[in-house]
Amino acid sequence: MSRLAVKAEGIWKEYQIRHTLEGPQTSFKAVVNAPFNWLMRRSNKYAHIQRSEPFFALKEVSFDVEHGESVGLIGRNGAGKSTLLKMLSRITRPSRGRITIYEHVNSLLEVGTGFNVELSGRDNIFLNGSFLGMRVSEIRQKFDEIVAFSEIEQFIDTPVKYYSSGMFVRLAFSVAVHLTPEILLLDEVLAVGDSSFQHKSMAKMKELLGSGATIIFVSHNDRAVRDICKRAIWLDKGEVRMDGLSVDVVEKYVESLGG
Repeated sequence: MSRLAVKAEGIWKEYQIRHTLEGPQTSFKAVVNAPFNWLMRRSNKYAHIQRSEPFFALKEVSFDVEHGESVGLIGRNGAGKSTLLKMLSRITRPSRGRITIYEHVNSLLEVGTGFNVELSGRDNIFLNGSFLGMRVSEIRQKFDEIVAFSEIEQFIDTPVKYYSSGMFVRLAFSVAVHLTPEILLLDEVLAVGDSSFQHKSMAKMKELLGSGATIIFVSHNDRAVRDICKRAIWLDKGEVRMDGLSVDVVEKYVESLGG
């Protein structure tokens, strides 16, 4: 019998976009008076010079994800994919609706998420493991495997602030996939790595799926979505445009782009 990993019910996410009613001023007088004008705008007397309007990043989004399922989120930039992952990670909350998470979540939403740049790669492995509720003995057991997969053994005791973006993503991804995730959320992280690492990472994700992990994967790489995910959800301007087999959804999405 299947069981749910994630349930999203009528999700809305609203932001307020502020507009200044005054046009841009580039004169010498305007530049000189800019600090004074900014202070005056903070007062009630000048509150009328700005207005705000609602912007809905997500509109009435509902879906279920079953345990062990692989789901790709696709859509144009600004479609709401990353916003949805942030809500699944509990970084931000829906304005309306409800998200229920039934399993433990491990997320990698951008390069170096959760890393302390002043600490070494070694220290950050243990730091991330502790955030995920793992015991030190468990992290030690996985440590060599994490470092070997990341291929940065030479720099593991170097502060990560000196890492390149590629080194960052190698270590961050390696930590994310080796610390026993039940639900793994990934947002375009493989776009940073080289082709060899991307290939190895996709193989690792398939291995995780084989072990019963649930993966929700945001990517503009249509081939990767078809290869890893059996199902895809196409978001368009914050709404679900299509939800179904990844092969079918990706095909329709590419057609909409004129590809």
